[in-house]
Amino acid sequence: AYPRMIVRELRPVPTPTDLVFMVDISPSMYGRDMDPSRLGRAQRIVQRFILLKQPEDRYGLIVFNWTSVVLSYLTRDPQSILLYFDYLNQQDEPEAGTNMGSVLTNGLRLVQTEDKLAPATAKGRRRVFVILSDGDDTAKQLEKPLGDVMNSGIKVYTFGLGTSNGSYIPLAMVGGLQGQVVKYLTREGGTRLISHAEARTMRDIAEKTGGRFYRGEINKQIDQALDEILFTCRPIAGFQSNPVRKDLYLYFLAGAFACLIAGIFI
Repeated sequence: AYPRMIVRELRPVPTPTDLVFMVDISPSMYGRDMDPSRLGRAQRIVQRFILLKQPEDRYGLIVFNWTSVVLSYLTRDPQSILLYFDYLNQQDEPEAGTNMGSVLTNGLRLVQTEDKLAPATAKGRRRVFVILSDGDDTAKQLEKPLGDVMNSGIKVYTFGLGTSNGSYIPLAMVGGLQGQVVKYLTREGGTRLISHAEARTMRDIAEKTGGRFYRGEINKQIDQALDEILFTCRPIAGFQSNPVRKDLYLYFLAGAFACLIAGIFI
């Protein structure tokens, strides 16, 4: 047998993360200036997060328009989120409004409820909110909830959906998200309104909470976001010591070879 020794290798242990997705489901998110739609694009981004999920992480889902609803509480098995997407994709008449204050309030309540129900589990976990939306806060109820999030220390990362060219705003469809649009939002006189991507509010939320804003139509930025949120910006909880067997015969071989060379020249 070769000579061996046991050494200890230190492996960094990433901090477990609770990540809450906040998905805008207002009518403009059904706009089709992105493939397959703004809402469809948001769902694909969430699916990529799920594919890269770390074992100890937990994901939750809140959807919002004028109000907000928790569809999935924090879970280590986020496949249920995909089932809720199937439900959302069957909606024919989305409700109007974008209330980011409501969804931030609901997000804080979600993590606070988790803290009360399982304080031992919640201890030492990192909390992150991810907002996926195409626009401004039409409810204008953002100031206090945003301040509460800032005080909590939770970072909010935001993804802006939609393009500069914009899209008509569907109000009624036959066949759900991918179905035929039978009614658009119009002005008096029948001219269709166009929804353009609005980034100001999304940037403001991200900057004030220590997060970052990303453009949802740029694949490179999405890749960067996934890497930053899930890996490079994740704190280290500590280090794990693992015993590793290390072969020493190479050192003995090198020593013998050095003695041989020395013997030739001495």
